[in-house]
Amino acid sequence: MINHKTSILSALTIGLFLTACQPAAETEKPETVVETTEAKPKKISWSYSGDNGPEHWASLSENFATCASGTVQSPFDITADKTDTLPALNLNYVPTDMTVINNGHTIQVDQAGGGQLVVGDATYNLLQFHFHTASEYSIDGKFYPLEVHLVHASDAGELAVVGVMFAEGEANAELANIWANMPATKGENTAQGQSVDVKNLLPESGQYYRFMGSLTTPPCSEGVNWHVMSQPITASAEQIAAFKAIFAMNARPLQAENDRMVVLGK
Repeated sequence: MINHKTSILSALTIGLFLTACQPAAETEKPETVVETTEAKPKKISWSYSGDNGPEHWASLSENFATCASGTVQSPFDITADKTDTLPALNLNYVPTDMTVINNGHTIQVDQAGGGQLVVGDATYNLLQFHFHTASEYSIDGKFYPLEVHLVHASDAGELAVVGVMFAEGEANAELANIWANMPATKGENTAQGQSVDVKNLLPESGQYYRFMGSLTTPPCSEGVNWHVMSQPITASAEQIAAFKAIFAMNARPLQAENDRMVVLGK
């Protein structure tokens, strides 16, 4: 990722990181990624099961080789190596017009002009957020039924993601707002006169785990700055079921933690 910042940002805007490739029903339809060559475009399809599933991603294209050869791949089981003082996550988000996309991988909400994440001296612009079921990461061995990833990029092209887990419990009003406008099949829905406030998808506690990782979908590029909140928020059983009705499963299996350092903020 660090060596191909421009291409990664382009992929993000069309929904590559936007994760998952579970179909809009029980039968999976692989997503198609177009690779440009001097001869003619080559279509690369990947998904979450079968011949194009995660165990085969690296063999689908030489550009996906990192999916197998990478050393800090995401997701993995998060356990803190140490607890230390971390810089606060300044989540300077503002409501945006609602644009909800079913990209064949997940439900994604575009966030152009949605604000910034500031961590220490680093500033990242919020691009979009999207959902996974079940959670891609586990924390101390515990999976959650739903996870949201808030995807950011700096002006230099560096990526940062904020992850939030959903536990089953009370309904989330912002989630209800999004779910009411999400396409059941691949496509985009712009809800005129409606807005999305991503602040309503954040926990009260600002405590988070910090570590380096990768994109969780091909090309699995590394160098992503991950910040996973330690406190979950809640979604109702009905809200979780509504997402699963469209994407029964859109999570990459756990990868090896290897020697990376995971720090939990005090």
